[in-house]
Amino acid sequence: MKYIYYILVIVIAFSGLAAYGRLDTRIKISKPFITVNDRVISEAEFESALKKKPSHMSLDQFAESVIDKQLLIQEAIRTGIIKEEYFRSLVEDFYEQSLIKILLDRKLDSLNVTVTAEEIGKYKELAQSRVFLTRFVYPAMKDMQDKTNETVQDVENDFVNLSDDLKFALLALEKDESSTPKKKSMDGVLIYKLNDIRKIEKNGIEQDEEFDTKKISLFIQNKKKEQLLDEWTDSIRESAEIWRKK
Repeated sequence: MKYIYYILVIVIAFSGLAAYGRLDTRIKISKPFITVNDRVISEAEFESALKKKPSHMSLDQFAESVIDKQLLIQEAIRTGIIKEEYFRSLVEDFYEQSLIKILLDRKLDSLNVTVTAEEIGKYKELAQSRVFLTRFVYPAMKDMQDKTNETVQDVENDFVNLSDDLKFALLALEKDESSTPKKKSMDGVLIYKLNDIRKIEKNGIEQDEEFDTKKISLFIQNKKKEQLLDEWTDSIRESAEIWRKK
C-alpha cells in the first residue's frame, strides 16, 4: 500500500517535477513556510495545501507529511524515474482518466431532472409485482432495423430482482409496449417488451410493504441523469469524424 501511495504522490506532482528537474535552482520566495533542500514551499502554497488536510491530522502532522512527500519526490527525480517510459505511461493514463472523470462529474452536476409522484407510485406498484417480458437481442443496430439475427427470450421475474437498468426502463412502459433499443457492448442491442404485470400475493393476501420514498426518488433521479449523460455522449460521437480500420 505504501508503494502505491508513493506512486500516486509522484504522479500528482508530475507537472511540478518536470519544471523542478529542468531548473535545478533554488526558488526565492519572500515568505517561505517550509524548505526541503532546494524546494521552497511558501506560506500561500502551504495554506492552499491545507484544504486537503485529513481531519484526523494536526497542523504539525500535516506539515511533516508535506516534508516527507517532498523528500520522496526529490529522491524520485534523483534516481531518474521521470525519464522512464513506465512513468510517462502511468502519468498519461492518470491524466486522461482524471480529465474524463472531471468532465463527467461536472456534466452530471449540471443536469437538472425532476421525479414525479406518478413515477414513484409506478415504482412502488411494480415493486409488489411480477413482470412478464420478452427480450429481443440483435448483434448490431442494423440487425435490429432489419429484424435479422434476432434472439428472442421470455423473461418472468419479480420486479425487485431485475437489474437497475431494466427497472428504470419498465417505469416508462405500459403493457404491450417496448423499450427503446439500448446498445450493450457485450450483449449487442437489447429491447424488452412488457407483456404483463401481476400483483404478487402471499398466502392469498396482497403484500403490504413499506417503501423508502426518498430512496426511490434518488434512484429514479440518478437513472434519469445517466440517461441524459448517455444521450450527451452519443451526440458527441455523432458530431465527430471517426474512422477505424476494419
